Amino acid sequence: MMYAIIASVAWVTYIYLGILILVLGEKSASQKSFAVLCAMLAFWSFGCVGQQIFYDTGWVLLFDRIYFAGSELFILAGIIFILFLTGNSKRLLYRLILLAIILRMAVYQTANWGWNLLSRDFPNDFWFVSHQMLSALETLFIPFVALEWGRKTSLHREKIQARIIIFSTIGGTIIGVVVDFLSGTRGYNPISCMIPLLWMVAVCFAIIRYGLMRFNSVQVNRELIKHMDRAVFMIDATGNITDLNDAALFLLESNETIKAPIPMDHVFSDAQAIEKRAKAVLDSKSTNFTLNGVLRTFGGHSISVVTSFSIISDVWGDRIGILCICLPKMDLHAFINRYNLSERQIDILHYIISGRSQTQTADALFISLATVKTHTTSLYNRLGISSRSELYALLRGESLT
Repeated sequence: MMYAIIASVAWVTYIYLGILILVLGEKSASQKSFAVLCAMLAFWSFGCVGQQIFYDTGWVLLFDRIYFAGSELFILAGIIFILFLTGNSKRLLYRLILLAIILRMAVYQTANWGWNLLSRDFPNDFWFVSHQMLSALETLFIPFVALEWGRKTSLHREKIQARIIIFSTIGGTIIGVVVDFLSGTRGYNPISCMIPLLWMVAVCFAIIRYGLMRFNSVQVNRELIKHMDRAVFMIDATGNITDLNDAALFLLESNETIKAPIPMDHVFSDAQAIEKRAKAVLDSKSTNFTLNGVLRTFGGHSISVVTSFSIISDVWGDRIGILCICLPKMDLHAFINRYNLSERQIDILHYIISGRSQTQTADALFISLATVKTHTTSLYNRLGISSRSELYALLRGESLT
């Protein structure tokens, strides 16, 4: 009964952690795969609970099968998790290794569900012993991928995360194999499903202390940047744009929010110069610099901009992101004088350029939505245009024909 209670605690813990990461996480691929991992651990420990409670009934055969299925599905989920975490999920070699592991597990689960051979051979016959050895070998693929990740990354926190995963996985695997053999020789059912609790403690420590599984290495306060009139971009340590505000979307001629990271060089034509300058500035112990450059819009245009860059570092001094604030090189004063715009039309112009919707403009100016639409129509009529895209083309000095 004591083992049943301990296994029940493990079962509840795995379920709780899976739900917690889904509710509080950012729904990234690594977080979703971690939730699946928790589900497989819960499935494994559920089988253990059933083994302990129904050990002298016919139901124990079903729970034996569940237990050994869960022990292998946990390994499979763990490998998928580490591949997503380290960004190696699309590597052909790793996919082939994963396929080989799946095929091996398919053979053993056929023996498990078809004839219950794994349980019958417990603790020292062929099917159980080979299952333990192969599972332990496959589990070592997790620290292997983590080791490669730790060597390649330039971030101190990711190196620490890799070490935590390596040592906790190897230690947990050794303890789990030893515990199963010892419990078997003493006449008890296998109880290694509780050992991953130690691994979970290590992972939770890495999540809390080192930001493990965070989709972005640095976060942006959305409420702060969405009200800024200038275009704001957030570039992470890997050179991807992970966030931007409405003004940036307007600058890029996009009406849709960004759902996936964008490589920096797809937007900043001088991405290499930015990267070199960022490294030089960081080496000089400074954090800010300004560059003249060119942005590529989603509409295929180029825009000259002056961009202020602020390097964001973590507590270990590693660069985890760059905050970019872009100002198009447009002479708005001359533009306003050329078209002799009224004061209210100038207000509307500024809010349109900042990327705000008509509703947001109405709230900011404390006027009705209908009034905003009237002023917008008046502005467009004065300029001889009919849309935001034409307005921006006009600001860039392009022909509207």
